[in-house]
Amino acid sequence: MNITIIDGNSLGYTAHYGTVLTHDGMQTQAVYGFVRMLIEQRHNYPNEMLLVVWDGRAQWRFELCETYKSNRHSDDPKREAIREAYKKQTPFIFDICKAMGVRQIRCRTHEADDLAGWFVAHKKPQDKITLLTKDRDWLQLVRPNVVWQDFATKTSIGMWNFFEQTGFKTPEAFLDGKCLKGDSSDAISGVGGIGEKGAPEFIAQFGSVKNFFQGVDAGVIKPSKKVYQRLSSPDGRRLYERNYAVMQLLNVAPIKREDMVMTDRTCKNRNDFINLCGELGFASFMQDPDGILNLF
Repeated sequence: MNITIIDGNSLGYTAHYGTVLTHDGMQTQAVYGFVRMLIEQRHNYPNEMLLVVWDGRAQWRFELCETYKSNRHSDDPKREAIREAYKKQTPFIFDICKAMGVRQIRCRTHEADDLAGWFVAHKKPQDKITLLTKDRDWLQLVRPNVVWQDFATKTSIGMWNFFEQTGFKTPEAFLDGKCLKGDSSDAISGVGGIGEKGAPEFIAQFGSVKNFFQGVDAGVIKPSKKVYQRLSSPDGRRLYERNYAVMQLLNVAPIKREDMVMTDRTCKNRNDFINLCGELGFASFMQDPDGILNLF
């Protein structure tokens, strides 16, 4: 089976930053662009199963890292206005995808990243998965038959070009590097001052952080650089382990069915699709609603 897992909010925000559309005083470009991208994907890959995954709240991450995503709200009125304009459109994106019969999953207790990780961890060997997102955190999920793709630039990253595109030889090394660097977009601090340049150099030298710790404990490795000394300290190890627990996507807290909201082809509804298009002013979609719906 060929599956395309779509990062809902990543695709939605990309569409939102397109040409501004409004109807009855509400911006609608995120909804319109989202549907257009789904139609394009279906035209290009008619035999793939499309699955849109949405964010819930992964409470355990906030408990592990008190600063996690604390930078998502801005004092800049313009940035907050953009965020609020997108937020108003997200229920419409979900509802119009539901009316189209597009498969969607939202889990109250997990993020879209975790759902993508679950599907990769449980895929059959013959399944081929495309991860459609701009979120580079998902690069840790690349495997044989699992490809990361940026839907905006069409850049694809697989095992064949992973080192060229990331500077790390494997997805596991990429995750190790992220744990060292931290992630400013999620307000996760790095470890010991090892940054963008230093993380690939560290992994190239020691293979992994685990190897480094084992070498230090065995007396085989004697850190000379201050940044390595800080990493090997109890505080450095604690920060690394915290970052790994927060950032890794393949072994997260159990996903319970009762926490999930799902839609699929059984939810397809022509009247709902037409009504939503009318409510949002999408006249172009109403010209041939059946042609669109028959794609999904």
